[in-house]
Amino acid sequence: MSDAPFELVDAKDSFIDSDWFHHCRETCTPFVVVRSGEHSADVLWDYITLPPECDAALRDNLPALERDVRAIFDRYAIPESYLRVKATLIGFDRLPYDRAKSAAADLYQLIAAYLPVAESAAIPVGGAARDRPKEAGAGSEPAASTSLSLWVEAVSTSSAA
Repeated sequence: MSDAPFELVDAKDSFIDSDWFHHCRETCTPFVVVRSGEHSADVLWDYITLPPECDAALRDNLPALERDVRAIFDRYAIPESYLRVKATLIGFDRLPYDRAKSAAADLYQLIAAYLPVAESAAIPVGGAARDRPKEAGAGSEPAASTSLSLWVEAVSTSSAA
């Protein structure tokens, strides 16, 4: 495994049964993947490796999480890129490959910052900070100058329990 806080996979490969997936599941850390295609890459975060104790923290902070995710996306996206956000899945689709890796590292740090301290205190990869992420524009990548697409899935606030 590399020191990067994400895994690089080919778009045709399965990434659920990887060493990175198992590492994230065992350590209860964010599962971020960069899937590279022929012309672009997608950055994906899936809740699947996090324990149920993280549900409330992510759900309660969803508006702020969406705002922070949008700031990362805006730093690395191009006009063809689009964003998918819900409490259990985030996707940055069609990013340039060189920007996708930076976006994945930022996304990992962001998700780690929203996890309860007990869950994310042991995050070994990239030294996740416990502070809230920097505001938009703080990165070294230029923001896209054209409008970008955002897709946000509605989240029910009712409890099924």
